[in-house]
Amino acid sequence: MYQFVKNDLLFLSNPEKAAAKAKYFKNGKGEYAEGDVFIGLTNPEIHQICKHYRDLVSLEDIEMLIKDEIHEVRFTSLTLLVLKYKKLKKLEEKATCVALYLRNIPYINNWDLVDCSSMYILGPYYFEIKDNSALENLAITGHLWSERIAIISTHYYIRQGDFALTFKFAEMFLNHKHDLIHKAVGWMLREIWSKGGSVEVEEFLIKHIKTMPRTALRYTIEKMEDHERKYFLSLK
Repeated sequence: MYQFVKNDLLFLSNPEKAAAKAKYFKNGKGEYAEGDVFIGLTNPEIHQICKHYRDLVSLEDIEMLIKDEIHEVRFTSLTLLVLKYKKLKKLEEKATCVALYLRNIPYINNWDLVDCSSMYILGPYYFEIKDNSALENLAITGHLWSERIAIISTHYYIRQGDFALTFKFAEMFLNHKHDLIHKAVGWMLREIWSKGGSVEVEEFLIKHIKTMPRTALRYTIEKMEDHERKYFLSLK
């Protein structure tokens, strides 16, 4: 079934869009996705294929897809894994999906691949078993994508009203060197702010505003009223 999925993706390939996506996702020399291969599919096209195959592919098929050199094939594999995970009821079956995800982190190597999957698989699983240790271990690896997986996974925690782990990671990443982590931190803090944690976020900003990267700050305050944004920018 692996080859059927890949063939359907290749059939929709678009060289012009592929060139634009390669530039957008930074696959040039020295960039964070150097050498990644794109075929120019849109997310709606990928989701349509995933809907067709979600009950047909096995986890073995998904694991083959996730190791493919083509970016959109890896995106498809993760989307299929999310669709599989959402239907599972038994904890041991969920654990199998999580194990597959964790051992394939080397192939989850761009921000869209992280964002389309971690908050729907790792976040729900570790929140359910009440064990943050795996996410905490990812956050201290020094590996860009593992670190982004850690904090983006907490999006699920935020939706459940549990903000502590996100704040812990946000504080850990204050001095991170990469703007993709700054953006992730700001995004998650903005989510907390919009889910009833506005006071906690504002306290966090006041405490850390002098050392907080400007990108993280701007992402955090994006949905605030104009006067609030100006206030926090003035503190910076």
